[in-house]
Amino acid sequence: MGRRVLTVYELSFHEKFKHKPASFAPADLDGEDLLDIFETWVASLTPANTHNEDRQTWVSIADASRYAPRVLLLDLHVGAYGEAGELVDVDTGEPVGTIDDNHAPTGSNRALLFVPETGERAYFLSEESSRGQAGGRIRELFRSYFSKYTDKITMVMSAVTEGEVWAEAAHLTEVEVRVEGRSVDVADGPDVKVGRVSYVARPERRKRFPGKLLKRLKDEKVLKRIIAVDDLPQDRTIWVTMEHDGRTKKFELGTEGAPAIRELLNAPSEPTLETGELVSRCADRVTGLCKRHHTSWDASWSRPTKQPRGE
Repeated sequence: MGRRVLTVYELSFHEKFKHKPASFAPADLDGEDLLDIFETWVASLTPANTHNEDRQTWVSIADASRYAPRVLLLDLHVGAYGEAGELVDVDTGEPVGTIDDNHAPTGSNRALLFVPETGERAYFLSEESSRGQAGGRIRELFRSYFSKYTDKITMVMSAVTEGEVWAEAAHLTEVEVRVEGRSVDVADGPDVKVGRVSYVARPERRKRFPGKLLKRLKDEKVLKRIIAVDDLPQDRTIWVTMEHDGRTKKFELGTEGAPAIRELLNAPSEPTLETGELVSRCADRVTGLCKRHHTSWDASWSRPTKQPRGE
C-alpha cells in the first residue's frame, strides 16, 4: 500500500567533442549494448556505492535481472535517516518502538531500463513512494559512471513523461487539490493533522476546461479561483485527470525542479502494482514515447523470459 508515481528519463547518445556529432543507437554503442553495460555495472555496486550520505538516504539493490529480452528490472530499497524518534502506530497513536539517527525505515522501489533493438533512445523508468525514489540515485550514479566509461560517446539524460504527451493533446476533465486537515481542538495546537481534505473542480457537463489551464495551475490565484476557496496551505498536492484517445489517467503536478507531470501508478489506498502489471504500464509509456520519435517498441522486447517473481 502507499501512493506511487512514475518518473521517466530518456537516454540518448552522441559523439564526444564533435561540432556536429553523430548519434549512436543504445543497442550499438560502438559495438556494445547499453543493456549489457548497465547490467554489468549494476552487478558491481554495493551499499557503500549506493548509500547517499550527503542526502542522508539509504539506497540498496536487492536484485537486478533481465526481466525480458530488452528490459532490465531493478528491485531497490530506499529510506531516509538522520533524526532519532519514535515509531507510532497510526491506528492507536501509541509508540511501538524507537529509531536512532542512523536508522532508516526503508521501503521497496523498482526501476526499469528499456533498450529497444532499434532507434536512438533508451528509457529509464522508476517508481517513487513516500520512502523516496531509489531509481533516481541509481540513475545519477550511472550518469557519472558512463561519463568516464568511454572517450567516444556522450550520454544525455532528460526527464520526460507520457504526461507531457497528454499535456499537449489531452483534455483536462478534473482538478483536485489535496491538503492535510487540521484539528479544530485548540488544545491540539495548529500543527496536528487529522486527515486529508480534497477540493475537486470539474467543468460544466459536456464542457471542457480550456487547454491553457494546465500550465496556469501553479499560479495560486488561478488555483484558488478554480476550486473556489480563499486560502490554501503550502503543503498541498495538485492532481489532474485527463482524457486522451478514449483513455483516462490521473497525474500529479510536480514542483519546480521535478518533471512537470508524474503519472499516478496507485493511490494510497490501493495495492502496489505487481511486477508484470508495472512492466506492462511502463511498456505502454515507452511505446507512446517511441512514437513521438517515429520509431516503435516491439511488444516481444518486454515479454518476460520467465514467470515474474511473486506472481
